[in-house]
Amino acid sequence: MNSPIPNDFAELENCYDQLLSWCDALRAVADFLPCRIDEGLCGRISTGLLPLLLTTHQLEDRLISSGLGLIMEAGERTDAEERRRAGRLFDYGAARDIVVTLEALGEGRCRLSWEAVGYQLCSFFCSMRRHVKSEREFMRLIKRAIEAETAVLLPAAIDQTEAA
Repeated sequence: MNSPIPNDFAELENCYDQLLSWCDALRAVADFLPCRIDEGLCGRISTGLLPLLLTTHQLEDRLISSGLGLIMEAGERTDAEERRRAGRLFDYGAARDIVVTLEALGEGRCRLSWEAVGYQLCSFFCSMRRHVKSEREFMRLIKRAIEAETAVLLPAAIDQTEAA
């Protein structure tokens, strides 16, 4: 291995699980509009969504970006990184909009129509689910590449140790 590639994705998986849990909650909010708005839930999501998303994006940069070289050629990797960067910018902008809407809903001052709020929430959680699915596929491929490389390097390391 030329450079150490992190292969412990547990913290990132926890972030994804939380994001997907909030996607489910946002779907419930959208499904029950305008009948019932849980101000507490809106408050929790609006307070925690942006920090969670930033942490997730930082972990993706550290863990997944460093491993893309194991599964892609240089040109493919550059294209993939650009698409991933653009996707993260879009996600963050959409999350900021969601926070503003949830805060307004929680305070009873939202000026958007119920249909617009539902569409905004649906658009965000559908996009976030696609994002998580895509990044998890990268993780799966990176883990498999690391395992394959380890399977090749391990016997040589054992032979070296036994020879010493």
